[in-house]
Amino acid sequence: MSSLKVHALQSVAATAALYPFIGDQALTVGLANVFIDADHVIEYVRDTGSYDVRGVFAYSHLIEKNLDKNYLVLSAFHTIEFFILLLCLSILFPPLVYVIAGMALHMATDLYHIAITLRQPFARAFSVLEYLYRSRSDRYLTSVRELVRQDNLNLSGVSDVYRWLRTWHLA
Repeated sequence: MSSLKVHALQSVAATAALYPFIGDQALTVGLANVFIDADHVIEYVRDTGSYDVRGVFAYSHLIEKNLDKNYLVLSAFHTIEFFILLLCLSILFPPLVYVIAGMALHMATDLYHIAITLRQPFARAFSVLEYLYRSRSDRYLTSVRELVRQDNLNLSGVSDVYRWLRTWHLA
């Protein structure tokens, strides 16, 4: 949930710092640090029905600004099950450990941002099973459609929010 700019800078720094020790695999760590967020695009398309990926940033920002309304985020590539899958596959494909390292670095930044900066440590489900269990409760919102119906929706700083709401057929 940290910004793309933060993860891109983190990726460049990690790649540069690791290159003297692990060579070209440092690039794998750096790329995995950024590309783990592809799951946000998948979730955006699923939730909004829009294939205009430029809206991902407004979508993510809208959700982040309104986490206090009990929005429950599932980012499939950020789950323990996905990490376990890659760990198992790394037995067959050892270079996957560098992908896991990049993803772990990314997750550390996200955890800090969610728990410390946003003060919403339970906004993201860290397991698919956890998400399935928690999302059955009426306490949590799990779609942007539910979110925009909330009172006191915080739209500040969300660029072109009304255009995107129309694109997503929510306005």
